[in-house]
Amino acid sequence: MVKVKFTSILLLLLAIIGTGGCANDSRDRVNVTAPDGVLNKTEFVNVLADIQLIEAASKNRVWRNDDVEKRLGDAYNEVFRKHDITESQFKASHSWWWNHPVAMKGVLLEVTERITQLEIEAR
Repeated sequence: MVKVKFTSILLLLLAIIGTGGCANDSRDRVNVTAPDGVLNKTEFVNVLADIQLIEAASKNRVWRNDDVEKRLGDAYNEVFRKHDITESQFKASHSWWWNHPVAMKGVLLEVTERITQLEIEAR
């Protein structure tokens, strides 16, 4: 009898600790503040939108096959220059935002909206 109560109490405590830890995990929040060295949401959306356009151009074979890698690298560097960031800032930001999946979902939605708006403007 005592063994059953102890096991029940232990399982209850583990459940409380487990759910409490998840509820306060900053990675599960919609509104997060990026730390120093990481692009804020608006900046990251703008950079990602430009990068998605580059990726689309590459997949649509806008460039010749023999120089795709070079052109892709040059295009990425141009995006970094345009947004006044470094490759390492982009990588740190990319990693940080993807480690916050709920907030990243909002980023991806905004990127989609931005690209859709650019398509509308281009017509």
